[in-house]
Amino acid sequence: MDKLFSKKLLVLALTAALAACGGGGGGSSDSEPETPAVGDGGSNNGGDQGSGDQGDGSGSGDTGSNTPLPDNDPSTVTVGDVSTSDLGFATITATDITLPDAMVNAREVYQLAHYIGRTDSEQDEENIDIPIRSYTATCATDTDKPRMFVSTTLSEGQSASNPTYGSVYELQYNPETSSFDQTGNTTILKQCYESHGITASADCSRVAVLCNTEYKASERYDVKKDLIEEHGIGWMKIEDNLDAVAGTDNEKKYNDQIWLMEWDNKPLSEVPDAYVVNKMHGGTHLGTQELLYVEDDSKGRTSYAFSVTARVLVSGSHYSAGLTVIDRDDWSMTMTGDERRGWYWLCGHGHVLNIRAFYNPGNEMFGALCTSDGNKYHPSPGLNAIAIKMEDDGSSVLEGTYNHVVPTTSAMISNGGGHTVVPVDANTNLSVIVSPKYIEDEDMDRFLQDTLGIDTSGDGPFDDQCADKANKNCFFSYLEEIEYDEGDYSLIPRQGLYSGGALDKSSLTRVGIAKVDWEGNIEGVGIKWLAEDSDCQISDPQLVDLKNGRYLFGYAQFQCISDNLPYNRSYNKKGEAMRMLVPKAYYVMEIDADLNVLEGPVKLTDYGWGGLDEPMYLGNGKVAWNYIKNPTFENYIGGQQNVWQAIVYHSKSVN
Repeated sequence: MDKLFSKKLLVLALTAALAACGGGGGGSSDSEPETPAVGDGGSNNGGDQGSGDQGDGSGSGDTGSNTPLPDNDPSTVTVGDVSTSDLGFATITATDITLPDAMVNAREVYQLAHYIGRTDSEQDEENIDIPIRSYTATCATDTDKPRMFVSTTLSEGQSASNPTYGSVYELQYNPETSSFDQTGNTTILKQCYESHGITASADCSRVAVLCNTEYKASERYDVKKDLIEEHGIGWMKIEDNLDAVAGTDNEKKYNDQIWLMEWDNKPLSEVPDAYVVNKMHGGTHLGTQELLYVEDDSKGRTSYAFSVTARVLVSGSHYSAGLTVIDRDDWSMTMTGDERRGWYWLCGHGHVLNIRAFYNPGNEMFGALCTSDGNKYHPSPGLNAIAIKMEDDGSSVLEGTYNHVVPTTSAMISNGGGHTVVPVDANTNLSVIVSPKYIEDEDMDRFLQDTLGIDTSGDGPFDDQCADKANKNCFFSYLEEIEYDEGDYSLIPRQGLYSGGALDKSSLTRVGIAKVDWEGNIEGVGIKWLAEDSDCQISDPQLVDLKNGRYLFGYAQFQCISDNLPYNRSYNKKGEAMRMLVPKAYYVMEIDADLNVLEGPVKLTDYGWGGLDEPMYLGNGKVAWNYIKNPTFENYIGGQQNVWQAIVYHSKSVN
């Protein structure tokens, strides 16, 4: 089947700041103002005004310690087609794989959300030379030959204007080489301009992927069912936004469809069954799309769930995000009533910039971690919110439980956010975030001691002692106090994230993990910052359960103050912002559920991952993913390649 349309060029700049509204949407504009607009209003305490070296601040439960980045890059040995690095506590093996039809991967699209940068920093789309996110699903993980299915968007050429297609291919683990072999089971989805989240049944017999198609694509291709027309509610059914952009070159920009495409007991080369599952996707790619699959839970349900950001043009321009749960047994959705599952809108206050779905098998609930451009705890301009929302709170008028806030200049320029959630048990999840410091240690300690009467002489303040301030989070209690007594407490003045001069400490990011309960409330000492440095930005976190009481934790180092480089945060046409999108080095360590470091960190320069990617458990202490070759800034050979690496991490903790 010939492709009837090509990739859309997302060239229409959006509003620098979209004013938050009660339903998760906001103001409207399709033009970029010369200077950023303010956000939610309110007082201007410690927003993002000012600059300068402010020293190390802290958030709730932060000891203020610094974790210098190690410089112990392990050597790599290549035997035949397999390269191996010995980390001491683990080994990494990698083998080259050729993408379907030897095509190159697509470039990441304009205005996709990252944790320390955004691709709208590159006004020339040809400069956005990093891979669009790929997705992996593993299966047969209880055997000695597990498999991995990969969803990667391909491009016909090296230009941002070349047509793109979704693709799916299969790899199989070879225990003799401790690496992957290509099976030849592959497909190119020419009805899709991108493919996103992918999942597989435990025995690999059923594979499904999310496919981004264009305006009214279901009228041009055969689909099994249109679930939105049958079961969708509210704005889920909105597809015709043409009037709002009539007379422009973008009349169909906000009218994409998302399909779920499934191969049930058949090879990828055969035509999959297609289901229309979203009709309000479009506009800026603020986030990414995960797809989850749960087969035969304790209630006998087999379900798909996926998360997606969306934009609709209803009384203006509105952004938010939904978690859609599909009953696979009868291909239905229940969006209202006592039995409702998921929501189509509103995960956090303001406009949701990124959403990451997860499933906790202990309580058999889906949920999502969301980053938005507003918050209710300190409505000063320039603070995003990170929230967790569970499917039993599926109403689209209820927001999630807030964990933290991160600085921003506008909806398009943020400096951190929520990455993923990893379940520990039925009552506990680990929530991974990226954020700079912006409360001084001494200010937080003084607040806890003098205002709340909390003893801070131990390992850290326990957040349940802040409950009398209407939050189970000392950090938000601190923000609430600022609203009522501006003289006693403050935030670190932020470097101007919209433009900025040189990088300084107020813009340094770090990676933390919060232990949260099943509703998303923070437990214990709050956020533990496992990766931070007084000189460098840290981002691109990964957390994978090794299923033996250990977790693989990874992160990346980006530009540093000592590099003496211009910050060039936004709207730079010379490629300077690539320093915020391409890491200098990657690091891995192993931790336990109490966030104690058991092994590492060890520096990696030969292997890496995409900042939005998520490696998957492969069984018996193994974790798998794939990514481009030479991924670090010093060795970078470009973000479009036709030969990638399939990578396996082998923890020695299981041997």
